[in-house]
Amino acid sequence: MAAPASLLEPVARPSAELPEEKYPYSDGKILMETDPHADSIVDMRIQLKAHFEARADAYVAGSMAVYYRQGDRKAVVAPDVFVVLGVQKKERRSYLIWEEGGVVPAFVVEVASDSTDRRDATSRRATYEQMGVGEYWRFDPLGVLIREGLQGWRLKSGRYERVRAGRADGWHRSEALGLALRAEGRLLRFWDPRLGRDLMTHAETRRALQASERALEASEQERNQAERELDQANQRIRELEAQLRLSGKSG
Repeated sequence: MAAPASLLEPVARPSAELPEEKYPYSDGKILMETDPHADSIVDMRIQLKAHFEARADAYVAGSMAVYYRQGDRKAVVAPDVFVVLGVQKKERRSYLIWEEGGVVPAFVVEVASDSTDRRDATSRRATYEQMGVGEYWRFDPLGVLIREGLQGWRLKSGRYERVRAGRADGWHRSEALGLALRAEGRLLRFWDPRLGRDLMTHAETRRALQASERALEASEQERNQAERELDQANQRIRELEAQLRLSGKSG
C-alpha cells in the first residue's frame, strides 16, 4: 500500500538530501518493557513471520524506525509490530518509505502501556492514518487500559473506522492480512481461516515438536516390541518344527 503523496513529499531540497545513514535506527534511549509487553511482541512477530515465511514480498518487523518523510529525521514512528506487503523480504536497520517505492505498512500493532497509552490512542493513531497504514491495532496484554484487550481501526476513504468484532467470542477480521485475531489474555492470537487453524507461538511450536518426538519414540518402542514378539514367535515355531521332525524320525 502506497503512502499519500503529501506524506512522501521531501522536506529537504535534493541538494540537501540526507544520506540514508543520517536517519538513525536507534535513538540511544534505553528500551524498558515489562514481561507481558515484551512477550506479547515476540509472540506476535513469531506467529506472523512463520505465516508469511513463504512469501517473498512480505516483511514482518517491529520496534524499528519507520521514516515516512524524506529529509525529516523527526518524521519517524517505531511500531511494536508491523507488516509490509509488496516489498522485498530482506534485513533492514530501519524502514525508509521512499526507499521502498512508497509502500507503507499494511498492518501495525502497538502494545498498550501506561507510558504510551494516550499517545497511541490519539497522536500516533492520527499519524498512522495520515501515513496510509491500512490497519492500526492496539493490544493490551493485561486488559487494564483496553478492557476488551484489543481495538482496531481500518482505513476507509483515507480515514480510520473502528473494526468491530465479527463474532461474540471476540474474533476480529484483518482484511490486510487475511487473518482473524483476538486477545487471549497476554497473547494476541492469529487464526488462519484458509487452513482453519491457529498460528503458533514459539513455545507452542516447541511443545508440538516435543509431543511429536514423544509419539514417534513411543511408536518406535511399540514397533521394536512387536518385532521382538514376532521373533520370539518365529523362534518358537522353529523349535516346534524341529521337535516334530525329531519325533517323526524316532517313530
